[in-house]
Parts: sequence; C-alpha cells; structure tokens
Amino acid sequence: MEIKTNTIITLENNEKYVVLNETTYENNPYFLVMGMDDKKEIIQSKVAILKEVKQGNDIYIEKVTDSKLIIELTNLLKSQL
Repeated sequence: MEIKTNTIITLENNEKYVVLNETTYENNPYFLVMGMDDKKEIIQSKVAILKEVKQGNDIYIEKVTDSKLIIELTNLLKSQL
C-alpha cells in the first residue's frame, strides 16, 4: 500500500494515525501524522513523525525519535504547508 496524505496507518501495536503531510529528507520518505482513536476521531495531542523503510517488497514504518532530526523535519514539513 502506498502511503500518502490522508491515508490511515495502523502500526503493529494497533495505534492508528492519519497522514497529514509528507516529505523526503536525505532520500528517505517521512510523514507527519496525528493519532486517531477507535472511532476514527483525531487525537490532537498525539502527533508524530514516521519514516518509511523499504526492505525488498515490504514497507515498514518507524517512529522518528532523534530530537535533532525531529526539529529539522518539523521545520521542513511546516514550510510545505
């Protein structure tokens, strides 16, 4: 499945996110996402940046936790809005 704006992503731990924006940084795709509850309502306090990782034909998503990278990506994503 291709990940793009307005796509709903469910992680392995069953957390759900909606993709608000996407960008490419150092040849890697990143997504600004906001959490969703079971009723598909937005949880505004649950914001994250996810990185797409491709391994063969499989696509994996991992949360960005590096604070410097989060700042750089946040600035980049904000400039695109």
